[in-house]
Amino acid sequence: MNQQDEMCEMGNLPRGISAACAIPQAETTDGLTSEQVVADGEPDAFFFRALERIGIRLNEPQIQAVRAVDGPVLINAGAGSGKTTVLTCRTAYLLLVKRVPPQNIVLVTFTRHAARQMKERLATIPGVTLAMVKQMITGTFHSLARTIYFHKLDVPPRIMSEKQKEFLIEQITKELATGEQYEPETLLALLAYLKNNLLLVGGTWAVEEVEGLKDDARRVLERYEAYKRDNHLIDYEDLITGCIETLRAHPNYLTALRRRMAYIMVDEYQDTNIAQYEMIRMLAKQSNLCVVGDPDQAIYGFRGAEPSIILRFPDEYSDCTRITLDINYRSPAGVVGLGNEIIRHNRRRFEKQLKVLPTGTGLPIYFAARSVEKEAEQVLMLIEKLVSSGEYEYSDIAVLYRTNSTARTLYEKLLLSNIPFTTYRDDPTFYELSTIRPVLDFMRLSLDPYNETALEGILPCLYISKARYMKEIQVIAIQRGVSYLEALRYLEALPLFQRRRLNEQVDWLKSIAKLNPLQAVREVRSEAGGGYDKFLGSEQNGAITYHKELLRDDLYELEEAVKPFATVADFLAYVDTVIARKETRRQQSESGLGLTLQTIHAAKGLEYPVVILLGAIDGVLPHSIAVDPDEKPDFWLHKKNGERTEEAMEEERRLMYVAVTRAKRELYISSPRYFRGKPATLSPFLLEAFRAASKAVVTYVTDEGGNKQ
Repeated sequence: MNQQDEMCEMGNLPRGISAACAIPQAETTDGLTSEQVVADGEPDAFFFRALERIGIRLNEPQIQAVRAVDGPVLINAGAGSGKTTVLTCRTAYLLLVKRVPPQNIVLVTFTRHAARQMKERLATIPGVTLAMVKQMITGTFHSLARTIYFHKLDVPPRIMSEKQKEFLIEQITKELATGEQYEPETLLALLAYLKNNLLLVGGTWAVEEVEGLKDDARRVLERYEAYKRDNHLIDYEDLITGCIETLRAHPNYLTALRRRMAYIMVDEYQDTNIAQYEMIRMLAKQSNLCVVGDPDQAIYGFRGAEPSIILRFPDEYSDCTRITLDINYRSPAGVVGLGNEIIRHNRRRFEKQLKVLPTGTGLPIYFAARSVEKEAEQVLMLIEKLVSSGEYEYSDIAVLYRTNSTARTLYEKLLLSNIPFTTYRDDPTFYELSTIRPVLDFMRLSLDPYNETALEGILPCLYISKARYMKEIQVIAIQRGVSYLEALRYLEALPLFQRRRLNEQVDWLKSIAKLNPLQAVREVRSEAGGGYDKFLGSEQNGAITYHKELLRDDLYELEEAVKPFATVADFLAYVDTVIARKETRRQQSESGLGLTLQTIHAAKGLEYPVVILLGAIDGVLPHSIAVDPDEKPDFWLHKKNGERTEEAMEEERRLMYVAVTRAKRELYISSPRYFRGKPATLSPFLLEAFRAASKAVVTYVTDEGGNKQ
């Protein structure tokens, strides 16, 4: 079958779904707006007429949300339902209709970009002045926390950079000589988890509640925290916990803040963690609190976000006003319908079925290439076809995927093509990842025993300190006239057992250049060879953070990447070409004119005319490692065993829902038949969606006489 034939396999049903199955589609709604709903004689009609003059016509649920300003309010905002517009208009309503002084309004967002966007939109509403916008308290959780925390300090502490934190942790780990081989990122991720869950506030540790926190990890973290206190330093997470400490320590200050913050609105409430929740709870005790969010789009559990916080809001505030924004203005009926049928299988959510205006079906299109390699080729052809039609620019298209390794093949083909694309960040290539680079360094050193950079890369894997021994290795190589690799045999200061092991590894290392690349990678990973997997902890129960959740996934992808190459030298030459090509295309990517290549997590909150979703197969969506809680115990330390698998699966389902609902016009979903050499089955989330849609079609409704209709 040629490539053109494969392009013809696209259709409106995923592979394996019977043609008799119903295709999910969202219901349509009349789309009445404020023009019809708000009569001229109503007291606030002037406000809605002013909005209409600038093109803002709110629907009925949106109007309810804008008007509901007193008491606790929960706005369940579905994907594409105009959440930002509602928040902006609700703020303007407080200012212009309720005449609330701007200094008594607080708007909390998750990003600076969102806060800036909200201010800019507010300033465009007739009657809202720049002076009003400036007097409001608008910012992120952390900026608000910083203001409160620092206000009571004579000399504010310095916030450490990521590099400073990693260096300090590395130094402490060396000093304490911990038994486990923890990377700085690993321990910092664990520390962030403890603070986000209020298990560490100031000098108070509640870690007896945390099953699985190892003693040596705790010792490093305790030393790290003590050093920060002694040197007047803080982490980013300390801003929230510091704010909470300040509010607890200064009740008069808290009372004054509560008096000022009469109206508090919190955006993206489904993404709050325990610490952020506690901060808002304390501040909003006497306020009119409005939270806006969508539990169906809660996908940041690995950062400590706790969706149960928004879900229990109606229980905490039994008198709250609940409003559901359920009209999607972003996507066509086919896309919204698929999203509805995917997410309805989650148990922990607020029930809602998104509807659309009657603007066309826009059914998703599915395709199933034989392999990931063919999938990448088909996606490239699809992109060129879409652009050559004249209907779309490259910048209208986004390719989304679960993990970076899933998109490795496509990324490399794009690099070597003439198609412009961007990742919006200076992401490393797959071969520059911290987990992959040392494996390549083993191979490079085998080919070139004088490769100093490669030697530095593998020393930690051999349990040899770069800081202590690199200089000595260089001296030995010069004095004895041997390569850097051979110089490892003469490190006299090492313990005898380590020298013996090192002697064996030097012989072994020389041999791997003669193997084919796949054999070489497996040798590096094996305990009998390089012992790389053991070094990383990917085969140990000791892997303690979500930071390492997908580590093995990257290594398996590396094995897939080397298969087409006959020799180690050929493969490394290809790697160098990919890295060099990335550097030459950096400037082009920064222009933002190309298509977007990004993870689903990174796409949250964004939208694109065309979305292409890769890897809609079991094992990728849901990810096989993500739904195995034993592989990321740090994320589940506070969860009961019985809850872990279900919650992990629900978060993966939400990920797919978020991916699907990014599409404004066209959605393409790829489900390759083979993945890493093994048969791949369709994502269970798609299977569920089509089965549910089919059941809905055959469900009967009875009239008053009990007759089926």
